[in-house]
Amino acid sequence: MTFIRELRDIKPSNLIWGEDDLVYLVDFGAVQNRAIKEGATFTVVGTYGYAPMEQFGGRAVAASDLYALGATLIHLLTGTTPAELPQQNLRIRFQEQVSLSPGMVSWIEKLTEPAPEQRFKTAAEALSALTSGMATSKNTASQLIRPTPVAFVNNSGQGGLFDPKVPIPEEIKGWNWGAFLIPWLWPVTNNVWVGLLALVPQIGWLVAIAIGFRGNEWAWKSKRWRSIEHFKAHQRGWAIAGILFGIPVSLGLWIGLFFLFSAAF
Repeated sequence: MTFIRELRDIKPSNLIWGEDDLVYLVDFGAVQNRAIKEGATFTVVGTYGYAPMEQFGGRAVAASDLYALGATLIHLLTGTTPAELPQQNLRIRFQEQVSLSPGMVSWIEKLTEPAPEQRFKTAAEALSALTSGMATSKNTASQLIRPTPVAFVNNSGQGGLFDPKVPIPEEIKGWNWGAFLIPWLWPVTNNVWVGLLALVPQIGWLVAIAIGFRGNEWAWKSKRWRSIEHFKAHQRGWAIAGILFGIPVSLGLWIGLFFLFSAAF
């Protein structure tokens, strides 16, 4: 007769945040399926720091998984594995490293009690305590592992073209077709006056490449924009204009200026 003892190994590396905003446990079935295939009899005791003491002695109960859940939450909240945190009377000391309501702290403390009889007996009991007021806010549970969004700061128009201290939003980085295709006009509405050097025939094509490559960054630094979407819409308009009119006009202008300068010198 062969049997498999339930695998109890809840920890951050075994969690996946799904696209449906649900958290899934992974890596459990692979071990069990291999054991069934090989006809093995064994006990998986879990990972140090996340598994409670009774689990290492082969006496895991439902409350053992709740301990691992609490240890996982502590890791996610503090950024430190439970094994690296200080302990007092076998209890993980995490309270000084988090900013939570007293109710939520008490809830996690009960999950991670060293003695299994002091913990919640079942997941349903733990969930009931969480939703019935032991944790003071309905949103607290989702805040445990959901990153807090960082507010966008509009820093456009702050700094010179070559000021490295002005951060550029990732959303606007990239090639600017409007600046490249209409380098003699695009600088006027974007306050990138260095782009007017594109009117000089000998270096015009080099300037066009330069502002095509750095145009988004320079325009963001040189002019105040209402938002990133406002900036992107403005640049899209220039890109369309460049494709429709910029190519033939730019070629004609550069050729004309080239012959003009050639005749003059």
